[in-house]
Amino acid sequence: MDYETLMDERQKRVHENFPPASKLSDPVFVRKLMAWVTFWRRNPGRFVQRYFGIALHLYQHIILYLMDIFPSVCIVAARSAAKSFMIAIFACKEAILRPGSLIVVASATKKQARLIVSEKIVKEILPHSALLEAEIEGIKDSQNEIEVKFKNGSSIVVLVANDNVRGYRATVFIYEEFRMIEKRIIDTVLSPTLFQRQIRYRNKFPEEYKELGEEPREVYISSAWYKSHWMWDYMKLVTKDMLTTGKSLIIAMDYSVTLMHNIKTRDFLLKERRKLDRIAWEIEYENHMAAENSHAYFTYEMLDKNRVLKRPFYPRDNEDVRDRVRNRFAIPKQKGEVRIVSCDIAIMGGEANDNSIYTCIRALPESKEYKVSDVSGDRIEVKQGYRRQVVYMEQEENLETMAQAIRIKQLFADFDADYCVLDTQHAGQSLYDTLAKVLYDVDRNVEYEPWTCINDEGVANRIVIAGQREVVFSVKASLALNSQIANCMKDTLKDRMIELLVSSQEGVEELQKFVPEYATADVATQLFYERPFLETVALINEMIGLDYTIQSQTNLVKISEKSNARKDRYTSVSYGNYFISLLEKDLISDSEEHEFLTLYN
Repeated sequence: MDYETLMDERQKRVHENFPPASKLSDPVFVRKLMAWVTFWRRNPGRFVQRYFGIALHLYQHIILYLMDIFPSVCIVAARSAAKSFMIAIFACKEAILRPGSLIVVASATKKQARLIVSEKIVKEILPHSALLEAEIEGIKDSQNEIEVKFKNGSSIVVLVANDNVRGYRATVFIYEEFRMIEKRIIDTVLSPTLFQRQIRYRNKFPEEYKELGEEPREVYISSAWYKSHWMWDYMKLVTKDMLTTGKSLIIAMDYSVTLMHNIKTRDFLLKERRKLDRIAWEIEYENHMAAENSHAYFTYEMLDKNRVLKRPFYPRDNEDVRDRVRNRFAIPKQKGEVRIVSCDIAIMGGEANDNSIYTCIRALPESKEYKVSDVSGDRIEVKQGYRRQVVYMEQEENLETMAQAIRIKQLFADFDADYCVLDTQHAGQSLYDTLAKVLYDVDRNVEYEPWTCINDEGVANRIVIAGQREVVFSVKASLALNSQIANCMKDTLKDRMIELLVSSQEGVEELQKFVPEYATADVATQLFYERPFLETVALINEMIGLDYTIQSQTNLVKISEKSNARKDRYTSVSYGNYFISLLEKDLISDSEEHEFLTLYN
């Protein structure tokens, strides 16, 4: 049944709850009406329960009450704390109790913006409240317009926060998941359009009712993030204002709220704790604003600016390979493109924080024009290089050497890769020896050709077999080389020549577009699709947590992880990035042959 039909049927049942217009001339009725309106405004939680037919938890009663008192509210809450639901009931309550309210909900993405109306209001609230339906004149929910229009002149408009929404005026602005909205958009496009709710009797008699003026309202609501983000400075500003002028309010909630009110179970939270890395867990569930390491070599801002990639790569399922089913997630290879599988190898049974990481990186040739100014004047030069795309990453724990070799060759084949970057010291040495041989993959019923090293004769001569393919690029880490790799990684990030996957939230929106079965899949399948995005989050968390020191005599950079922390994802990506930087030199020289150096001292 569509919305219009449903509303027509319920209006018949609720019509008797509304008085005829003649009663509005009765002073006794008007006094009672004013008393009830005053009561509901002072008790918004009770109004929501009575009018919307929704049972609220205690913390939701408290939040609704406080949101009515303070004109500026900032709520930072853990995942599953019902943030979007609170926005929906607050907006509907505000629209009914304050006629003529123009409520605008701004979100960073269209999908997130539409959820407020399509999921929260239409599917969760309206089915419980015939009275709310009777207040609504109509609902528009299309690609171009999302609005809930009320009979009393109020409206709730939902939009994507960008430069194209200039001109929307509002008495209430709600910034949903505001950490994902540009501060410039809020400060210059949205916030300046706030105005005081216009009430006819107050406009007609301004002096008599001047004490009843209402401040326009702003509600910032989000999950936690990094302290380097602008939201941290705003949170401190709101806190200071709350403790001094008393006109602002900040509310924070961690996962204990969801546990106490049976929104999430203990077993579910334990599963999430095992699935997420430490910093992601602290941000998502402990509601902890993660601080960047003061000695961090890579900053969050530096990494976040490169998070523009929306489509990951996915390797093939073994059964699909046996049945010769094509990989629908395969990425067509571009002209001149080079593909790398870069590996950081762990020893089986090694440290608890030591895992093998395999990273798939695309290197796309690119030319850029840029202006150069010197004493002779301005000139245009062309810079050539490779744009890196980190399209997939996976970690493996406690795999023996043969299993790791098979998995690397599977990824290499699925990705249609050209090179494998491998640390050939320690555990990598025995792994190379295995990769250099003919291997049979029993799970896929495939035989893999042997590989050989392309830049180190000593490594290449360890095992010589006819028909070996020149694939392995050997890395033998040293202080000097690690310093070069770190500097190269930093330069690549600064030059915006590497693309990382977008946030998990944006990733899920993309999955819903190009993976139709994602929404109805089981948890394990959804996790498989989310894995590249989650690994990217873990990579960023690793990198901003890395310490660095500069050697006084050599000026070399030494990168190190904190106790119980990891840097294996950074190692995997940075090795591949450094190898691509060597390919760039060959690209610039326009040579057809690669001349690689032995990468060790």
